[in-house]
Amino acid sequence: MVKVSLFAIAISIPLLGCNVDSPPPSTGGVHIGGQDACERGVVIVTSDYQSTNIVVSELDGTTLSPSFVSSAAAKPGLSLALSGDVDVPRTAPPSGRVVLLDRYGTNVVTWMDLETAEVLAQLPIGQGFESNPQDYIEVGADRAFVSRYGSNPSPGVEPFDEGGDLLIVDTKDHSIAGRIALPEEEEGLLPRPSAMTRVGDDVVVALGRLAADLSTAGEGRLVGVSPEQGAVAWTVDIQGLYGCGRVAVSPSGERLAVACSSRFDAEAMEYDPATSDIVIFDARTSPPAELKRLGVARALGAAVQPSLAFASEDVLVGTAYAGSASAGDRAFSVSVATGEVTTLALATQSYVFGGIHCSPGCGDVCLLSDAEKNKLRRWKVTANGAFEPLEDATVDTEIGLPPRGIGGL
Repeated sequence: MVKVSLFAIAISIPLLGCNVDSPPPSTGGVHIGGQDACERGVVIVTSDYQSTNIVVSELDGTTLSPSFVSSAAAKPGLSLALSGDVDVPRTAPPSGRVVLLDRYGTNVVTWMDLETAEVLAQLPIGQGFESNPQDYIEVGADRAFVSRYGSNPSPGVEPFDEGGDLLIVDTKDHSIAGRIALPEEEEGLLPRPSAMTRVGDDVVVALGRLAADLSTAGEGRLVGVSPEQGAVAWTVDIQGLYGCGRVAVSPSGERLAVACSSRFDAEAMEYDPATSDIVIFDARTSPPAELKRLGVARALGAAVQPSLAFASEDVLVGTAYAGSASAGDRAFSVSVATGEVTTLALATQSYVFGGIHCSPGCGDVCLLSDAEKNKLRRWKVTANGAFEPLEDATVDTEIGLPPRGIGGL
């Protein structure tokens, strides 16, 4: 299931770090070198769902700026202050900027300079309704897409106020340049676009396909959007599975993987493993062709979460909700070739494992945000695909908020 809002799950988990002291000023920007083929580092969101802090770290999770900007820091340079519901793009922006997505209730995109920590611009993208932006991906030197999860029940009052779309943003003028409507043919459902990934010439968008009141869901769907044409190029339905998340791309670029978390049962407060799995696609075809399903939810007795990353060409890292064999979240690795699942970490609570980031060929370290421990869990991935635990890392050393999302730099 896509993260609709950080506040949506705050009800069911403790607010870790609420009684923290007033935050200090920004610890400033950083200069990060790196290889051309590798990301320079990661941006980590730490949050207690009331306030937010942004940390900049190296690819191995070593903190470089523990409070790059926060929602309550003195004079952060924000004309529109950060809320407690902030995320960052998983795909590293080629511009090198730090991009923040302030979601439900704020609906703002913020661009910041990595080296100076200065705010370059902010752009409201609500247009009179709760657009709830989910992801941002740059598709040209001066153009980006922003996925707007929310749909406007009464559009037509302001320009670009429909929602349920990809907003086209001019990143030079920091203005709205257009929108791309996304398909939904089933009555009562909204497209609910969320995570985006660049695959070849297209941007692949995961659609949540949920009713306005979240009571009804459609099967998983991926759409390929052509930045050149500014339109949907293809659609792939994932039959029998629900709540499908971000497309992960293998190091070779030949395989795609998608984790589908199933439909959420609000009464039981759980997900059904029967309609949850990880699906592998062939990225060499357009649209991508389904190759296999790994049977992970069945093997674990628990639905998988939508976060997923390739640790190597054959091995994926993911997380699962509490299930028959675990009282809390579970982190695992799974072989694409055999479907063999290996448990990497267990939590005692639900909804505490968050962002996953792996750097195959660029240090070969996988990171997992663990709000229960208030740490980054870390593993070194060996040449034979084994996971060697590294020391857990405390990333927010200034304010003490637990880590949630992880984005690329």
